[in-house]
Amino acid sequence: MKFSISADKFFNAVNKLNYVVPGSSHSTLPILSNIYFNLDGNSLNMVSTDLEAFIKTGIEVEGTENGAVAVPARKLLDLLKALIIKTESVSARASLSAEAYNLLVQENILPDLKEFDSNYDAKAGALSFKGRLPEESFMVLEEVLTEMKEKAGQREDLVNAYNAFSESLKLLKVEAAKAFKKSADKIKIKFESNDKHKITINSKNGKYQFFGEPVEDYPLPDDREELSKLEMEGIQLRRFLQKVKHSVKNDEIRRNMAGVFMDLRKSELRFVATDGFRLSKVITGDYTHENGKDDNFILPIKTVDLLPKLITDGKVKIEFDDVMIKFTFDGVIVYSKLIDDTFPNYESVIPKDNDKKLLINRYEILSALRRASIFTDKVTNRVKFEVTDNELTIKSDNPEIGGEGEETLDCDFKTNSGDEITETFAIAFNVSYLLDCLTQIETDDIMITFSSPSKASIILPVGSDSGEDYMELIMPVRVG
Repeated sequence: MKFSISADKFFNAVNKLNYVVPGSSHSTLPILSNIYFNLDGNSLNMVSTDLEAFIKTGIEVEGTENGAVAVPARKLLDLLKALIIKTESVSARASLSAEAYNLLVQENILPDLKEFDSNYDAKAGALSFKGRLPEESFMVLEEVLTEMKEKAGQREDLVNAYNAFSESLKLLKVEAAKAFKKSADKIKIKFESNDKHKITINSKNGKYQFFGEPVEDYPLPDDREELSKLEMEGIQLRRFLQKVKHSVKNDEIRRNMAGVFMDLRKSELRFVATDGFRLSKVITGDYTHENGKDDNFILPIKTVDLLPKLITDGKVKIEFDDVMIKFTFDGVIVYSKLIDDTFPNYESVIPKDNDKKLLINRYEILSALRRASIFTDKVTNRVKFEVTDNELTIKSDNPEIGGEGEETLDCDFKTNSGDEITETFAIAFNVSYLLDCLTQIETDDIMITFSSPSKASIILPVGSDSGEDYMELIMPVRVG
């Protein structure tokens, strides 16, 4: 096998495949630490697997000799990354007003940009980047955007400053990527493997050799026929999986809860997850389904975690049967086994008779719960709600350290018919469950419905116009 390719393009493709490559110490099948390569003309097809999931992709190369070999993933990735880093640092900038930047700094909302190879150039009035791997730097920085948005709350000046920073960051990422690609594309490598599976990689100034393995024993995905089909936008699929996955029970005992249940109806698609103490559900009608019949399956949590790392914003074609599922998007195919078990009857546990509803600002209760969590017992994580005269008091305590917290918020507490509730209502929850739920809701206000202190409560967004129906059920904990 012989081909040439830019190091950057090669690294990006191999890096996607590495998501399912098990470490050498975590696999009973050593060949799985390799990536399957098969060159046919100018098309290099690659596959990686941990036997639970497969990733398959292909890239165009300058091929001169066809062949196949299993290539050690970690060694190849480390080498490609080191070759790319040899390029000079790239620079980019995007405008951001000093007013917005200074406000975010003063309010302790902005992280230290130096940790992300970025800075603020006050003289130019711009965010600037200078580094060698912008994709990695921006990936980490984007992860803190949600936390920044929560800190901004509803203050108009902070929200405007956050939005300005977010837009500037998007532009900076694009400009840095362009600069990096222009620099990295200059690094061409030549890849060769001989009949003894010895691999040689030549760069402009170097030569690197190591051994691969024969491909005869490498497991490949099974392309099954007569699969059910549906299609949806990648950005939506990624969003829905992330909204419910925190409720998955990730263990081997209750396998029927160890994944996200995709419940396909004629006019709606439901994503559901539960661990027995909470249940998350989101419903969408934004998809197309060729078969036109009800269907369902349980997607393993490992695959749920994998897909958002790979899925792009374009269309995703989903094909499945009773055993496996296949996702096709942007030149990548992900195969996964399905959980062969029956998901709990989730509709039967969702209460229909909760007769009390509490309306409250999401930012205020989220901030209060974060403060309350500092003083909770680390075993129970319990916070207590007491509602009286349209005021919610949140209490937490930890006898072991002698700490306690109490905070009162304005709310609207009525019966379903609109009558005021004058008697004190008390209930307790696991604060971690509440925080997980509230960080997935994007509306300013939320509604929590109650029946009794021992029965499940429902949390709903208020005023959402996203075309999706999201809810979370949380079981209370015993009030001491």
